[in-house]
Amino acid sequence: MTEFIYLHGFASGPNSSKAQAFKKRFEKLDITFHVPDLQEGDFENLTLSGQIRLVQNIIDKDKRKKFGLIGSSMGGYLASLIAQTRDSVKALYLMAPGFNFLNRWRETLNLSKTTQDLIPVFHYRYNKEVLLNTYLFRDAETWESLPFERKVPTLIVHGLHDTTVNILESRNFVSNHPGCELKELDSDHGLLSCVDWIVEDCLRFFQNQRLL
Repeated sequence: MTEFIYLHGFASGPNSSKAQAFKKRFEKLDITFHVPDLQEGDFENLTLSGQIRLVQNIIDKDKRKKFGLIGSSMGGYLASLIAQTRDSVKALYLMAPGFNFLNRWRETLNLSKTTQDLIPVFHYRYNKEVLLNTYLFRDAETWESLPFERKVPTLIVHGLHDTTVNILESRNFVSNHPGCELKELDSDHGLLSCVDWIVEDCLRFFQNQRLL
């Protein structure tokens, strides 16, 4: 039995347009589909470790099950990390995955010069700025050196016009990880312009992996 987990992006949530498009399609096919709230109601104290632990707990409830992970942006990066820690994760479908997470945020926020514990961040779920604890980035350092030794079938879709996560991040990842495939789309970071195609492409991918 295969179950699927959708990991939403940073400053997003389980009710995002992409998450709901996937949920509706998978549930229509009577496929078990989890869309956890990765921030668990506490965005201010968000960490990679906390999000990873939440998904691991879902996976660990039944060691006999297989899982496919679907990740968007930071959720894509999280999915790639989780797959290294759990053998029951059999394949990954990643949308504009936020590889190089820590370095990108270091540059964006100039973290080396930031002494604040809390910084304002725009949250798309609430459509306003909210506070985020910079411990997120210190915690991310513990995951930055995780070796990607476990080979997991991975398909990445990434928009050519992505100004949030440069498509070069996905190109570099694929070039360094045999068995990973990249599809470059005429879209931006959100990929909403081709979300219906992406959902069907995801289903085809997992079917090819004999998980559906």
